[in-house]
Amino acid sequence: MQGTKVGLIAGGTLLAAISGQGQAAMLQPDPAWQQGKLDNGFQWQVLATPQRPGDRIEVRLLVNTGSLTESTQQSGYSHLLPRLALSQQTSPEKSTWQQGMTGHPQPPAIVSYNLTQFNLSLPSTSGRGDSLKEALSWLAETAGELTITPESIDKALQVQDGIATWPEDTRDGWWRYRLKGSTLLGHDPAAQVGQPVDAEHLKAWYQQWYTPDAMTLIVVGNVDSRSVSEQVNKLFGSLKGKRETPTPVPTLSPLKRDAVSIMSPKIQQDRLSMMWDTPWQPIRSSEGLMRYWRSELAREALFWHVQQNLNKNNVRDVELGFDCRVLFLRGQCGIHIDTPNARLDDNLGRIARDLANVRDGGLPAAEFETLMAQKKLELEKLFATYARTNTEVLANQRLRSLQNQVVDLAPEQYQKLRQTFLDQLTPEMVNMDLRQILSQEMALVLQQPEGEPEFNMKQLQATWDKGMSPTEGATGLTPGAHPLGEVSDIPERQ
Repeated sequence: MQGTKVGLIAGGTLLAAISGQGQAAMLQPDPAWQQGKLDNGFQWQVLATPQRPGDRIEVRLLVNTGSLTESTQQSGYSHLLPRLALSQQTSPEKSTWQQGMTGHPQPPAIVSYNLTQFNLSLPSTSGRGDSLKEALSWLAETAGELTITPESIDKALQVQDGIATWPEDTRDGWWRYRLKGSTLLGHDPAAQVGQPVDAEHLKAWYQQWYTPDAMTLIVVGNVDSRSVSEQVNKLFGSLKGKRETPTPVPTLSPLKRDAVSIMSPKIQQDRLSMMWDTPWQPIRSSEGLMRYWRSELAREALFWHVQQNLNKNNVRDVELGFDCRVLFLRGQCGIHIDTPNARLDDNLGRIARDLANVRDGGLPAAEFETLMAQKKLELEKLFATYARTNTEVLANQRLRSLQNQVVDLAPEQYQKLRQTFLDQLTPEMVNMDLRQILSQEMALVLQQPEGEPEFNMKQLQATWDKGMSPTEGATGLTPGAHPLGEVSDIPERQ
């Protein structure tokens, strides 16, 4: 699973490691996170937060398996097993679970193509009582001691399905389009199991894929790390099994640079996206982080530039959006405009011309200075921001860092590296990344409300191509030259 609405790729998390140092030094993770690995391969990570005693205790169990490990005959097994686990809670465990779910947005379990994630949110007092122990006991039973019989299966199927999937709607038209050419297409994590269910076959699948060496436990909150470590050893150390077959790696094909229209029942107004993607690489060194952070800052500058121009020109019929995320080894970004159908072509042309001006002429100096002032102000407030960051956000950040293979830094180290990065950043560096972003081909993806006549995508493509044509007389540079004459030996991002 690659995160539900994970936001910006890796760098959008508070503690995602950033560096402005020129040398490719390996980054050191935040020592506040206590980590361990049991003899059976089970891994655990704990972040004790005594400085925020009122926050809830967040518990996550990750199992490295999902719908991608199912054969056609096993379709729905990965979705059924969490339902089985929920149906086998004892009364104390149900009480704990209900406390965790009250006013809590996380579903009890999420199933994706390559991951199953169990979520518990406990009251802040759980670290000093039995609630955390009960929660860990239930997770240990789920991890290796589920009762799988025809009777337990029937009981689970009679209970309302409360298991979420990632993505939330696996049948969404855009998502199905994005899966073209991928092995994920035939492995839907929302698929319901065919009945009758063969209990022995389900049990064999469970024992094959729910192995301790493919599990990670994360606990964040006002807990005693030593006590949690002892409980983990006692409860999870006896789990048996070893992964004999490697988990298939989910991948997406590169996004086709086509103009496509997709009907969607979820939207009331046309939404047009200019999208691009690149291969995602783990971020472990200062060189990679510096390159990534520059690119991310350029994307943010681009978004605010376009938004300000829309406001200056009093354009009221466009709602602008921007996001970047990691989708199964692909870093995917998009500029999104929600606009009435009748104004779609005109507004696309306006934004395309604006983007071309930035690509060919660079970001205005005043905007660069404003952006730098904003980022330095944010850095000054780092520790105050961190102090207000609740444990749920910290747990989710850790999950994203693990899944995207990004090093988490301690706040003190983050501040130091971030300050160096901002001090060394120049307009030429940002403009070079802007040119790289805007010089690549983008896909035009139009999502339309169901029942609306299909828009002429060839017309939109022509409008986009015309708007993105080189700005006449903007730079006078040869193809590939930097608009401000910078010469750099920094390789292209990713």
